[in-house]
Amino acid sequence: MKYENGINQDVIFSTERKALKTATEEFALGRFAAKKTVAKYSGNQLKCHYFEHLPDDAVKDLTEGVTPDSANLVRVSKTGVLKRQGLVIPFTDEFQEQFENSPEFHFEAGQEIGYSIGTKLDKDAFSTLLNDAGNTVDVTAVGGWDEAFKSARKLFRKANVPQLTSIKTGSTKVGTSPVNAGWYMFVDVDDADAVREATDFLSVEDYGYTDGVVKNEIGVIKSLGIRIVESLNIGSGMALMIGDEAFADLGLSGKNRIEYITKPLGSGVTVDSSGATDVIRNDALDQMGSTGGKTRNSCMTLFPERILKFTNL
Repeated sequence: MKYENGINQDVIFSTERKALKTATEEFALGRFAAKKTVAKYSGNQLKCHYFEHLPDDAVKDLTEGVTPDSANLVRVSKTGVLKRQGLVIPFTDEFQEQFENSPEFHFEAGQEIGYSIGTKLDKDAFSTLLNDAGNTVDVTAVGGWDEAFKSARKLFRKANVPQLTSIKTGSTKVGTSPVNAGWYMFVDVDDADAVREATDFLSVEDYGYTDGVVKNEIGVIKSLGIRIVESLNIGSGMALMIGDEAFADLGLSGKNRIEYITKPLGSGVTVDSSGATDVIRNDALDQMGSTGGKTRNSCMTLFPERILKFTNL
């Protein structure tokens, strides 16, 4: 095993895995996103395109020998911008050399870094989707949750919004696992109790199965196919409902979405009171090291009509 200024490289590797796992778990919305990548060396923007559905009158009655009017496909362009975010936690030689729980520090730091990055990704994604929502249901105006759920289902059915039938796994090599089909609604923990009072609410404890239940799922509006998930990152007073492929998790091709980085003693990284980092070029006595993480990521709306916002909960 290789040691570098008191840091066991196996500890660094294990800590990185813990940080990545925690970040992936906290980035709840990432499990419902399509995955899009920006090609390396091509800037920080991704453009994708799709065609709108043809109108109902595109199909014509045919008359022998007469060419009907043509129907044109309408091409829609979407642009997403990759963001880079990160944080640094410094440590000193005294901590590294004198305390027996130095490995524990790195494990705990890794978990906190993963939690912070995952939470920030989730908050940014919720903000993007709430701003881009193609439909809004005012819960108070329609008369409470029972009517709000009916209105939401009607809007999604009219827009032909597909239900989710799979979710992404927590692996950095993205896979999928099947779930019982449904549209997913995310609600703040403070507002979840009111949702539980809906007439047709079935608690997750009463499902009769465990496969395909996502983290913090609390139940389903069983007659409408709306599955409910609690979140700490959406903000009180609002809720979000999504269909399949509503948005994309944008990353850089060939890179892990989250990188855990440890600099050994002698790297001389410190953090001032404002949170800015400063590099001490001549850390001759190996007094400062750091641990941190960074991400290249962003949330990109693909189909606004597959996103619905609830207000006035």
